[in-house]
Amino acid sequence: MADDDLSRLDDWLGQVLHGLEPPQRCKAAQMLGRELRKSNLKRIEQNVQPDGTPMEQKKARFDRRGRLREKAGGRMFQGLRYAKHWRIDAGEDGVTVTANSPLVDRNASVSQFGETQTIGRLRDRTPIRYRYPVRRLFGFSPEDEDLTMKVAAKMIEPE
Repeated sequence: MADDDLSRLDDWLGQVLHGLEPPQRCKAAQMLGRELRKSNLKRIEQNVQPDGTPMEQKKARFDRRGRLREKAGGRMFQGLRYAKHWRIDAGEDGVTVTANSPLVDRNASVSQFGETQTIGRLRDRTPIRYRYPVRRLFGFSPEDEDLTMKVAAKMIEPE
């Protein structure tokens, strides 16, 4: 989705939410945060990036003797794909989805931004460092735009 489309969506949604009372705005932000968290966690579970491309697979793991310990591919982010690890901070002015703990935050940011992390140590205590490939975990997809429209419509015309 282009930045121009996202800014137009933001302007339109801001006008819709501006017509609501502050408690209703908080409720709408909480509902939107919940739906966005759910859609992002579903993508993480399927190992798909927000733009729809598959994530780069895990490398095979070998033991010290060179035997295969874990084959390449497989599920990634086993712990990050649960809603209990992600907090929704909703207010009158917006919503953010953040990690509950610093450990979850660190693991997610290492993959999101392709950072380097120490993954072990050699026998002489020298660190083994690995640069992870960039795997976008959280983002705004075209499906999320439709989701935002549904939440806004639900807030304008409650059941």
